[in-house]
Amino acid sequence: MTTAAPTRTILSERTVFNRRFAILEFQPPAGTLTTWSAPALDQLAEALWSLDTARLDAVVFHGTGRVFGAGADLDEFRTSTRLADGAAIATRGYDVFDAISRLDVPTVAVIQGPALGGALELALRADYRVAASSVKALGLPEVRLGLVPGWGGLTSLARLIGPARTKHIAVTNALLGKHLTAAAALKEGIVDVVLDDEDLLEAALHWTSDLLNRTAPVRESAKEFGPAATVGYARDTVPAAAAVTDLLARWQQEGAAAEPIRQSCDRTYLRIAAGEDPIRQDTIRTFATLLQSDESRASIYAFDILQDARKNDRAGTDLEPASVGVVGGGLMAVQLALVFAEHTTATVLINDLDQERVDKALERVTAQLDRSVHRGRITNERRDEIRGRIHGTARLEDFHTCEIVIEAVFEQIEVKQQVWTALERIVGSETLLLTNTSALSIADQATVLQHPGRLIGFHFFNPVAVLPLIEIVQGANTATESVDKAFALARKLGKTPVLVQDRPGFVVNRLLTRLFSEVLQLIDDGADPSTVDHALDPVGLPMTPLQLLQFIGPRVQLHICESLHNAYPERFTLSPSLAGIAKDGLPGYLAEDGSILPEVTRLLPASKPAAAPEDIRTRILAAMADEAQHLLSEGVVSRPEHIDLCMILGANYPLHTGGLTPLLDRETGSHFSSHLKAGSPSRA
Repeated sequence: MTTAAPTRTILSERTVFNRRFAILEFQPPAGTLTTWSAPALDQLAEALWSLDTARLDAVVFHGTGRVFGAGADLDEFRTSTRLADGAAIATRGYDVFDAISRLDVPTVAVIQGPALGGALELALRADYRVAASSVKALGLPEVRLGLVPGWGGLTSLARLIGPARTKHIAVTNALLGKHLTAAAALKEGIVDVVLDDEDLLEAALHWTSDLLNRTAPVRESAKEFGPAATVGYARDTVPAAAAVTDLLARWQQEGAAAEPIRQSCDRTYLRIAAGEDPIRQDTIRTFATLLQSDESRASIYAFDILQDARKNDRAGTDLEPASVGVVGGGLMAVQLALVFAEHTTATVLINDLDQERVDKALERVTAQLDRSVHRGRITNERRDEIRGRIHGTARLEDFHTCEIVIEAVFEQIEVKQQVWTALERIVGSETLLLTNTSALSIADQATVLQHPGRLIGFHFFNPVAVLPLIEIVQGANTATESVDKAFALARKLGKTPVLVQDRPGFVVNRLLTRLFSEVLQLIDDGADPSTVDHALDPVGLPMTPLQLLQFIGPRVQLHICESLHNAYPERFTLSPSLAGIAKDGLPGYLAEDGSILPEVTRLLPASKPAAAPEDIRTRILAAMADEAQHLLSEGVVSRPEHIDLCMILGANYPLHTGGLTPLLDRETGSHFSSHLKAGSPSRA
């Protein structure tokens, strides 16, 4: 159980236009966010029970600080080891929030900042919700942690907006990590009015006074004020239960819910038919069951390491470049130019071998910005501002003013060394040199530099605008100052940096290439390609191996395979079929419908009796566990958490796998779990 001071509930009263309001204000400890631990819920319950509703016209719930609420206290989730622990967490919050629903005066939640998880569940128990216009995050993200909202939020939300939209917000949005803005929540019917941030509480009290006097506009589905307007769960039980059932069934399809959930849903319908209200108990049971699941443990662990990574700033470094150079004009170079122009105020200069290539790169920049406008991601004005700071040149000499230069040229050591040799004669002595290499040694590149300390790996992942990881690769001679600058720059670009050491393939590409090595060796030995490709489906990775290889591109992956084979020939094999695909210019192994391309079939040997998918899965995951252990023993990263961060942020591994090492612990019996917090996902 957490020992931190709980969020306090401060009760006060105000009179506005002869209307008397009780205001319950949530005050977190200094420097923290409002979370609902057991002590915090006890304080809220005490404040609710002390209300003299006969003297009141309305009760208002209001947050202080940056957020309305950040949900439940995850410390209690982490230390939960029994079903009874999870049931107690759900029961406590459900019962306290039920007390809000049963108040016999109108209730209003005044949402001044993000309201996620339990905080939104609390707001949904009020009769009305007022949100500040600046609010950018309203949602129920529990599914992303392998859970369901445990305090009645699904029922409350389904009553407001119906089961279909509830499912979209609490499942689809949650799995995608998306939240609603205040404006979007108003459109959905989740909040009743959006007001300016300035003097929000005062404005909300005036709005509520007008509402009590029937002069404020409200959504059509709003309940009538008065003693008869309690939010008991008898009302709309059937659609609310359907929402819960649909949500749990959808979560089961995502691979994280257990058989007891389906049984719970079946019992729900039977009890509805008998005229009972089953929602509360089924929600509590389901929450408790899921909290003990491997997927939830891994998800909470992944959430923790992501939060820690976002706080891990290297203090004392502030970076605001005025001029950035990008060497190369291909697709990756264009993405790099755009991310620098979008996240800094720097002038960005793209260089390529001749003016024709430069012009083509600038055309790609314009086209990408136009697509962003078309999709509603940026305005026309923002597009013009970004585009106005991106220029091109065929003269490398024009980089003489650049404070940062990043290369995105062909993955060949001699080519990159030529770039650095030429640049060192042009740029200033303080210019930071970044290589976006996916596998080549930083130290080898730096051998041509008189000042190798300024060169550092700055490895983005494709697509650059989407994947948040940057592997900061420290070479043997990379200066600490360069590492600090690289971390600051990654933060400036909205990315999460992870420090890795200069070993072949670094982290993500090395692990994925070990996976490819096993998959392609099986296929090249005559195993059925489709069986091999789908053997990992039960573990829930974002793509099959052959889909991922197609996304990366056969030529690029072949080059990485060759680099790692040269470094570790005993573990990384060369694939004849991949070499043939790259040579013939094929897009990969797969046709658009997912079948094996006929041209690829001709490159493969005669098929042999297929191995069982579970045996194939065991072999592939055992190889990845072996490679993860090599990464740690070589000091490429210092802790298993860094492997997991890289795989979540750079390879899009889902939270319910915990990244990679918790998955490997469960599937292969490896023992990376000593680094996990209480409640390890490995329950062997």
